[in-house]
Amino acid sequence: VWLQLHDLKNKPARVWQTFFQGLGTDTALELAERTKAARSVEELTTMVTDFWQSFAQAQPTIGEQNQKLQFAAIPYQTFTGNVNHNFTTLSGMLDRFFGQKAELDRKHQLASNLLQRLNTVIKRNQKKLKKLQQTLKSAQNADEVRIKGEILMTYLREVPEHTTKVTLPNFYDDNQPLTIALSPALTPAKNAQKYFTRYQKDKNALIYVKTQIEETQAELDYLTGVLAQVEVGEPKDIEDIRVELEQQGVIRADKKKKKQRVKINPAEQFYASDGTSILVGKNNLQNDQLTLKKARKTDLWLHTKNIPGSHVIIQAAEPSDETILEAAKLAAYFSKARESSQVPVDYVKVKQIHKPNGAKPGFVIFTGQKTLYVTPERELVEQMRQKK
Repeated sequence: VWLQLHDLKNKPARVWQTFFQGLGTDTALELAERTKAARSVEELTTMVTDFWQSFAQAQPTIGEQNQKLQFAAIPYQTFTGNVNHNFTTLSGMLDRFFGQKAELDRKHQLASNLLQRLNTVIKRNQKKLKKLQQTLKSAQNADEVRIKGEILMTYLREVPEHTTKVTLPNFYDDNQPLTIALSPALTPAKNAQKYFTRYQKDKNALIYVKTQIEETQAELDYLTGVLAQVEVGEPKDIEDIRVELEQQGVIRADKKKKKQRVKINPAEQFYASDGTSILVGKNNLQNDQLTLKKARKTDLWLHTKNIPGSHVIIQAAEPSDETILEAAKLAAYFSKARESSQVPVDYVKVKQIHKPNGAKPGFVIFTGQKTLYVTPERELVEQMRQKK
């Protein structure tokens, strides 16, 4: 085993599975982790023996390993995320494990369907935006088209009939020669008129296309934000998001389902180290309800800067610096920047928040904000969640 573990071609976990027949992958990974520092055969033997003996004092644990929910009879060092080992019995742990797994499976089922539909709409808008940008590029040459028309009109007598091009002096550029493409089936005058017609069309298109690009980009920003919410949301949050997308006409409602009055789930509540209540909206409907209806004008509002994410409300007029920092980490965690570091988070009093007429759900504008930079901490989020 010692030689196999030090052969770079082999994966340590696989070596242990070969040595101990029937060893699960999760336990093999744990054994590989606990023995990787062994410097001799004797030290390796001691580590393996200690590992197996630790099972004599069971401490049932649930955690994540390689982003997959797992359970073990003892706390595994390879478990990450919200590791829970506060179980007195194995059966109690298993009940919780399968309950959590069922919840995760339900989330994955709901999310995968919604993500597929969202990605389809996003791709359609990306294709539309690309086409609009190409049209804009073409329309931005409108003045060049007008100039060619004017030059043709000025030198009509010098333009031969039935030709595909002509070179004339450009009086807008020190009479430098300019080659102008022509339609041989048209007279010189009609060729000039064709350029003027195209100029007017491009000029009108320029205004329309710019507006369309702004609207399409705004729609893409909105959809990208919703996509991030689906990825980090829980089943009840994903259901709210589905309702929102149906209301916005992004996806079609299921005809088989009866129309019911929409009841928005409340924002999730967390508690800072000093006990201050912090509310987090998990989707745009919750964000609107939280910021525009539930929050007091004196409360503090937080949101990742120029990054899709949750609205966060500190339910205090003068929160401590530590509470603001913890709330900012919540805002960063429940955003598209969850896996990033030094995430910018804006914070401002709720009274500075305003929602423009006709704006998409979750969209607000504000002034007078301050910005701080934080790195999301999953462990902190779970601690603040468990203080309920």
